[in-house]
Amino acid sequence: MQKGNALKMLHILHKALLMGQILFAALCVYVIYKKTVVPTAAELEKILQVAALILTAGGVYAGTTIFKKKLALIREMQTDARQKFAQYRAASIMQWALLEGPAIFCTICFFLTGNYAFLALSVVIMFLFAVIGPSKNKILTQLQITESELEDL
Repeated sequence: MQKGNALKMLHILHKALLMGQILFAALCVYVIYKKTVVPTAAELEKILQVAALILTAGGVYAGTTIFKKKLALIREMQTDARQKFAQYRAASIMQWALLEGPAIFCTICFFLTGNYAFLALSVVIMFLFAVIGPSKNKILTQLQITESELEDL
């Protein structure tokens, strides 16, 4: 990897994961709206609602908690910015995975039941996913490194 591309690569990864969620949801909406597929699991709607809410709450809570704990450990590290950023990247991917899972689950629940409430929950999760994306200022603040150190990655 070329010097200075670490942040760009993390940003691309985040946007790719987000676009995957959006495209999957859009495909499911299209298929349900055009009645290409008829939802077959309407009887499971109540169970899936409970499961979706628990999975979403658990994913958001676990992702936030794990990320904050790893960030605290990263700040205490007595290493260079490259190693801190590698740990930060791993913590970010973990947090994103814990959000992406519930978003995809909610989209699948929408596909199975045709209930737009699942889609709405999925959109909320995707919005949260977009908000927690990486940015230069955010990384500088969270890792407590200088701008020149970040540009050298």
